[in-house]
Amino acid sequence: MTPSIIDLFNRLTDGLAVIATDGAVRFANEGIRKLMPIVLGETFPHASIAASIDQAYAGHLNLPHRFETDFVFDHHVATPDRLEVHLVRSPAGNDLVVVVRNLTESSLYETTIANLSALIDNALAAPLVQFSEQLSDLVADTSEPTLGPIALLARRERLVLQGLDITRQLKALAGIAQLSAGRPILGEDRIILESWLDETLSRHDAKAKSRSQRLLLQSATGLLPTVYGSTYWLGMALDACIDNAICHSGHGTDIALSACGIGNYVRITLRNQGYGLQPALLRRRLANPLMRGKAASDERPGLGLGLPLARKVVELHGGRLVLEQELDGFVTCIIELPAGTSPLPSQDMNVAQAQRYANDLVRLLSDRNTAAAERASS
Repeated sequence: MTPSIIDLFNRLTDGLAVIATDGAVRFANEGIRKLMPIVLGETFPHASIAASIDQAYAGHLNLPHRFETDFVFDHHVATPDRLEVHLVRSPAGNDLVVVVRNLTESSLYETTIANLSALIDNALAAPLVQFSEQLSDLVADTSEPTLGPIALLARRERLVLQGLDITRQLKALAGIAQLSAGRPILGEDRIILESWLDETLSRHDAKAKSRSQRLLLQSATGLLPTVYGSTYWLGMALDACIDNAICHSGHGTDIALSACGIGNYVRITLRNQGYGLQPALLRRRLANPLMRGKAASDERPGLGLGLPLARKVVELHGGRLVLEQELDGFVTCIIELPAGTSPLPSQDMNVAQAQRYANDLVRLLSDRNTAAAERASS
C-alpha cells in the first residue's frame, strides 16, 4: 500500500481495516485504531465482525455485505455502542476491507439523553432514597439511642460518605448546566498551590480511607509558581480528578498527587493503579458527559460528568487535561495551567492585582535565574 493511499485512509472518519485471507489484520487506519485495540497480524478484535469475515472468506456471504452489531467496552455501564459494518472485496488482490462506523457517536445527542435518564435512575434516584431512609433512622437513633456510641459513630461516617457522593454528582450536574448555558468563568483568586493541593486532597481522605487507599501528596521540586483563576471551579475540577482516581483504583492502593513548574505552566499530576480501559473509552471519559466506564468494584457508577466538566474548566483557564494509560496498568491524569498570569482581560485588572501578578512573575524569573546559576557552577 502506497504512502498516499495510507494517508487517504487515515483521513477517513470511519474505521477501515484490510484483512488477509488467513483472517489477520494487514492494515488499520487511525479511525479504527481509536475505536478498537487493533493489532496488525492478529485477528479482528470483535467476535461478531471476526465471524462475518470468516463466513465471507468461506463463501457463505454475498459481498458487499452490511450489518449492525453492538460494541461493549470493558466496565461500560452506559448504552452499548451500535456499529454499522460493511464488508467489501479489496480492489486489488484477495483481501477483504472492513469499514466500521460508530452509529452511537454519530447520534451523540440521542445517546446522551438516553444515558442521562438511565444513569440518573442508577446513580441518583436509588442512592437518594437510601440516603433519606438512613438519615431518618439516624435521627431516630440520635433522639432515642438503640445503638452504642461506636456503632452510632460508624453509621454517621457511612452516611457522611453517601452524602458526599450524592453532593458531588449534583454539583457536577449543576456545573455542566451552568457551563452549557454560557456562564463565564471569571476568577481572580490568587491560588497558592502548595496549600491548595493539600486542602483539596484532604477533602477526599474519608472516601479513600473507606477503600483502604492512601492519598499521597509528594513534595514539589522547587518553589511552585502562583496560579490565578477561580478557586471554586478549579477546585471542582481537581475534586473530580481525585474522585475518579479513587473510584477507579483497587482497594488498598496508593494514589499520588504531585506538582512542578514547567516553563510558564504548572503541571499537576495524579497517578493511580487503574483497571485498564480501552483507548476509545479513555478518551470518551474526558470528552463526553454521560458516557463513562465503571470501576470493577464500584456498585454506583455515577453520572460520568466529573472528567468532562474538569476538562472544560481547565481549558477555560487556558490549560489542558489529559489521561494517559500506561503499560504497567497505571493511569496518569495531567493538569497543566498557566502560571503567574491572570485569566481576566487586562481591562478588568486593577492596580493591586497587576502588582501581585508582576511580583509573582519577578519571583518566578528569579527562581529560574538562581537555578540556572546553580547548574552552571556545578
